[in-house]
Amino acid sequence: MKVLIYCLPAFTFAIPTFPVMILLPALYAEKYSLSIASIGVAIFFGKILDIMSDPLMGWITDKEFLKRKIWIIIGGILCGFSLYFLFIPFLNPNFFYLLICISCLYIGWTMFQVPYLSFGYDLVSEYEERTKLSAIREFFVLLALTASVSLPFILDFNYSLEEMITLLAIGSGFISLTLYCLFLKEPNRSLVNKEKINFRSIVKNFVFLRFILVWFINSLANVFPMILFIFYLTYVIGSNEQVREKILLYYFVSAILGMPIWVYLGRYIEKKKIWMISLLLSAFFFIFIFLLNEGDITYFIFIACLTGLCLGADLALPPSMLSDLNDHHKRYFNQDVSGLLFSLLTLISKLAFAISSIISFTILDKFGLQEASGPSESSKQAITILYAGVPIFLKLLACYFLNFYTVSKDNVKKMQKTFMT
Repeated sequence: MKVLIYCLPAFTFAIPTFPVMILLPALYAEKYSLSIASIGVAIFFGKILDIMSDPLMGWITDKEFLKRKIWIIIGGILCGFSLYFLFIPFLNPNFFYLLICISCLYIGWTMFQVPYLSFGYDLVSEYEERTKLSAIREFFVLLALTASVSLPFILDFNYSLEEMITLLAIGSGFISLTLYCLFLKEPNRSLVNKEKINFRSIVKNFVFLRFILVWFINSLANVFPMILFIFYLTYVIGSNEQVREKILLYYFVSAILGMPIWVYLGRYIEKKKIWMISLLLSAFFFIFIFLLNEGDITYFIFIACLTGLCLGADLALPPSMLSDLNDHHKRYFNQDVSGLLFSLLTLISKLAFAISSIISFTILDKFGLQEASGPSESSKQAITILYAGVPIFLKLLACYFLNFYTVSKDNVKKMQKTFMT
């Protein structure tokens, strides 16, 4: 029961992910008449604050200036107010209104996410149970993404999609965080050398640095298709908005269905090997993208479902492995830095998104995607290569480096025994 109560808030905080990324810019441009340039600048500076706040929040979490549960509640409240004011403004918003609200939302997300992930590390300590915990947490994330994507199919359009998503997030957040406060006790932390907690020991931890390299490469591999999804379906395959929403729904449902498979395999196979299998399968499935032609919607849906199954491993296994790595860090560096480690995981994800966006849109601009005569064949080929070819290479590269990961089930058990002696 404690695992379920711990994982429930993940649903709430994942609900606004796609709306903030996809709906927000269009809302402020069309309804509130802000220029695209000013919207981009506001989101950019909000993201800069977001990235900078990750390691700071990790350090604060490990220093224990406040209990993690308190930071989680503060972050949740800040997110709730920020989301409400973003999508249901109390006045006619301008650039500064958007900048303040989006910055507060991102900071609130960080204040919630970093201590929340660190809290999970201390909630369970068994090797297999960590994967189960991570899988259940990410199941609720996928459930939230599925809900936000499926709302257009079940929504009474007398209400705006933004309002429904906002109210769903705030309502579910109130319930999940209330249960969290009432029924989950703050786990005891075996903090060692709390006064000396800093980044220097992390830089010396080469096992973690190799892991974070794999995470960065795979994050890049996942972000390229995400940001180019609409471009590929619009200009290469040819589809409308309703079809795109259905494909996203199939993709997330497949990821949900695939999650139990990876957890089951975790009983018999090392996490590293399971993740490698997932990376190789995902790379293999992406190859078939190059065989598609305009109008091949059905075949694309089939590929999306197969790659969706692999997404479950990408979501469930790395946080579980990072918990094992914190045991490794405690054993060899005498410091519990779960907050810092998880903050770097989220920071790398955001950095990968920024880098992939810059590379993709710069290349597509060079190939003339927005020419008056329409997208050229070369720009369509560029979209396909960026959408599928680059991720294939990156998945294989991540798999290569992952092969050098050395923390195993036996290692974790031995390290945990030393903590108890």
